[in-house]
Amino acid sequence: MIKTILSIIFIILLGLYSIPEAIVSFFIKDKDKLQNHSNKVVKKACEIVLGIAGVKVHTYGMENFEKLKDEKSIFIISNHRGYFDILTGYLAINRNCAIVAKDSLKKFPIVSYWMKKINCQFLDRKDLRSGAMMVVNCIKLINEGVSVWIFPEGTRNKNEDATELLEFKAGTFKIPDKTDCYIVPMAILNSEAVFEKQFPRIKSADVYINIGTPYKMSELDKDKYQNIAEYSREIMQNLLKELVEKKNL
Repeated sequence: MIKTILSIIFIILLGLYSIPEAIVSFFIKDKDKLQNHSNKVVKKACEIVLGIAGVKVHTYGMENFEKLKDEKSIFIISNHRGYFDILTGYLAINRNCAIVAKDSLKKFPIVSYWMKKINCQFLDRKDLRSGAMMVVNCIKLINEGVSVWIFPEGTRNKNEDATELLEFKAGTFKIPDKTDCYIVPMAILNSEAVFEKQFPRIKSADVYINIGTPYKMSELDKDKYQNIAEYSREIMQNLLKELVEKKNL
């Protein structure tokens, strides 16, 4: 309960902290500089929240991000278990990155303000037109040099077995197909232990992240290309199985 109260206090303090940072961002006219500034603010906020919550993140495969350090933009996919996926995963991503998130997050003024600053796309899962616009906007962002991070399952996976993934949405992969950018799979394990399993409390937990080998759709054989959603889902399952083994060591 104490950590929950501290987290609520932090959100209030974040609002106060955001005021001067928002003023600073207002005067930054260069798009890249504004993105860099906003990215630093968001990462710092993630660090503080995870610190208060007592969350320890174990990250493997960072070299796969490093391989692409000279790439202008990349397309990151993750499984989705809990709200803390974004907090833990965003710190692992070593570049400016827009997140595709559900539109209900727009109801939270502080959160939505900074998400917009880092070019996040809000998706209404019940509106097909919203999904189509999200794809168009993400293609534009990647072509402009902004990386995109998305959860192909489309919603939080509540299966007891974390390696039992929901079906990946095939439309998700129109983005890397049209831009010919690298896809980077990033598996996240045990994030739901922080909040969802303890609701409304926040609990200390270890969260595990496994970053897989990058791949391009244009470099795959015909069968994998045509079944890219299932191919990517299998890669994610294997990354999660590796994390389960590491967690149990």
